[in-house]
Amino acid sequence: MDRRSFLRTTAFAVTAAGGSSFLIGCAPSTGNSTRPSGNPNLPEAVFVTPFQHITNYADVYVAIQEGYFAEAGIRVTPVGGTGTASSISQVAAGQGLFGKAASVITCPLIADNNTEIITVAHGDHRSQYSVASDPAKPLTDPAQWQGKTIGVISKGGTTELLLDAMSVAKGLDPKNVRKVVTGADVGSLEFLRRGEVDGFITFIGSEAAFKQRKIDLHYLNTDEFAKMPGDSYFVKKADVQSKGDAIAGFLRASRRGFEFVEKPENLDRVLNAIGAFNKVEVSDRELAKLKVEAQPVICKPADGAKYLSVDLPAWESALELMRKSGIVKDRSRPITDFVTSQFVDAL
Repeated sequence: MDRRSFLRTTAFAVTAAGGSSFLIGCAPSTGNSTRPSGNPNLPEAVFVTPFQHITNYADVYVAIQEGYFAEAGIRVTPVGGTGTASSISQVAAGQGLFGKAASVITCPLIADNNTEIITVAHGDHRSQYSVASDPAKPLTDPAQWQGKTIGVISKGGTTELLLDAMSVAKGLDPKNVRKVVTGADVGSLEFLRRGEVDGFITFIGSEAAFKQRKIDLHYLNTDEFAKMPGDSYFVKKADVQSKGDAIAGFLRASRRGFEFVEKPENLDRVLNAIGAFNKVEVSDRELAKLKVEAQPVICKPADGAKYLSVDLPAWESALELMRKSGIVKDRSRPITDFVTSQFVDAL
């Protein structure tokens, strides 16, 4: 599916949801889609994940286990999504309070398809994605893969958009780069070993798996040339006013969850919290530990700010690059249409 098809599909889903009783199948292939999450007398807030139940959402699982949401006066139920499109569609349809997606996905949907969502907390302050290559022939600049083949995790998805943006940031034509789908697991390495690609996109989870297996690769983080806010919490725009207390409570508890995750002495309890929703994710303890340790690396702001703080200059520069790359067609919407810092500023 190319970018336009992805945006059309998501926009259709959101539009259909507004006028009918619309549900998207969201049970993951591993783990449970939902489970009891606290005092049933508290108001419920559904969080629709972009993809199943994985370590990336450890802050939420920890906040449930440690009672942080209950202290904030809400009962959070995480639902394992089947992709970013399902997270966006369900939140836009009012079937969840929170979703999570990268700016490279939410911004074009808001700008060009009038999808009524807005980001309220900046999750990943460093990209999860890197261009991996042979250390003997490292790819260190987008100019090196002009006329060559690079593997992406999915066609038309976040990684292809970021790869294109890296070329545009250097004044190069992304059409001169051939992209093939190599997937998101360790099997993507075989494309490089067979010489079918000159490099391929990895994410933080596959990097942890390569590290565990002592596989040496050169990694060029996409932020080096196309810095864009990664997976971040968004809500339906109408909920900003009507459900402000629940939004603030969720983010306060989530921040506490992040702070809990970063402390090495809490590892066992973090793995227990994740395992309550997906036992497979923590079945390999060594790998699970590496994934947990990677979370503060990508989620903690480099400037010393607290978790979930909104880096507005980063959003503004990312929007400019998205417009330059053609990812976003609209030229007039202000940054306040895409992201607000009102909730995290008040925490």
